[in-house]
Amino acid sequence: MRLPSLEKYFKTALLRILGKLLSDRCYQPREVDLSLIERVIVIRQHDQLGDLLLSTPAFRAIRQSLPKAHITVVARQYTYRVLENNSDIDQILIFPEKLYQASPAKLWRLWKGLRQGCDLAVVLNTISHSLSSDILARLTGAKYILGSVENPFPGVRPNLFYNLLAPGSGERVHETRRNLNILEYLNIRTKDMGERCALSPQEEEQGRDILYNNHIMPERTVGIHLGAYNVCNRWPHQNYAALADWLIKDFGFQVTVFWGPGEDELGERFFGLVKSEVKTLSGLNIRQLISVMKPLRLMVCNDTGVMHLSAAVGTPTFAIFGRSEPEFWRPLNKNFYGVRGLDRTCASAELDVVQSGIKRMLSRRDLF
Repeated sequence: MRLPSLEKYFKTALLRILGKLLSDRCYQPREVDLSLIERVIVIRQHDQLGDLLLSTPAFRAIRQSLPKAHITVVARQYTYRVLENNSDIDQILIFPEKLYQASPAKLWRLWKGLRQGCDLAVVLNTISHSLSSDILARLTGAKYILGSVENPFPGVRPNLFYNLLAPGSGERVHETRRNLNILEYLNIRTKDMGERCALSPQEEEQGRDILYNNHIMPERTVGIHLGAYNVCNRWPHQNYAALADWLIKDFGFQVTVFWGPGEDELGERFFGLVKSEVKTLSGLNIRQLISVMKPLRLMVCNDTGVMHLSAAVGTPTFAIFGRSEPEFWRPLNKNFYGVRGLDRTCASAELDVVQSGIKRMLSRRDLF
């Protein structure tokens, strides 16, 4: 029996056992008095970076609807730092999703954080249903556990782990809207659906220091991030080189180029083609990268976590999309603009289309 099949077998068996042990008690929204909710925990550890940032409007909705509540978010080891300094969150719990990360000390901190006596646990499952997220929600001991009816586990009742069951959207919606639909079952709402990533004043100062020490004037600089974990989501480096030359020669901008870990060869290929003088910054951790991007005039990138980070921190952001549907996955921030190739690939997005889109962004007075 192959490992995936074995894992599926044990998962199914576990769900059936839990189905017999867990209560099937369900509450209706009218039975929940939000004025009595003092502690809320949101489980969002089954996510990539972009998915987590798309969830930040949900945290805002909870803060606006329950301004006095203590709000905790459970996030992955490699994504949690984008939530730091977010005023909608009081506490971040780190879920060590890899076995080598799960030291006894880390597991104990997670356990203590889960068992703080929260009143409401919210599971923001979206396009996939995470068993580990559901189990974490149950471990909190919260009186109310809110989740979606969508993507139920096969062979068991849909409210196996939840006692507040939000109805499905009925049709495909943007991922931010899908998150908010779960909360709206309890009349927890927000009008602002833009992603958010916050910096401390010290981090903002550090970002400007990094730029100035490298002779980069942020108000005159366009950032370009070449990379993407999924190669199919990379706009060709030849196009980025031509774009950099155009931005420098036609607009007089400085250009600073970034790429991710393991993408040094991509950077070398870019510099082998670009004709103008271009700056690069390397070795930045994720908080430093955010602090450096924030004051830039414009950020151009692929459909990656960097796209969400840039838009969330307030930088005017232009992205080239690949296989992901922009309609469902783009940042909903007002400072964002994106394009996609005619055959729905990143590589087929034409240079002149990207240039035209950037011109339109630069002409918008409300962004600069």
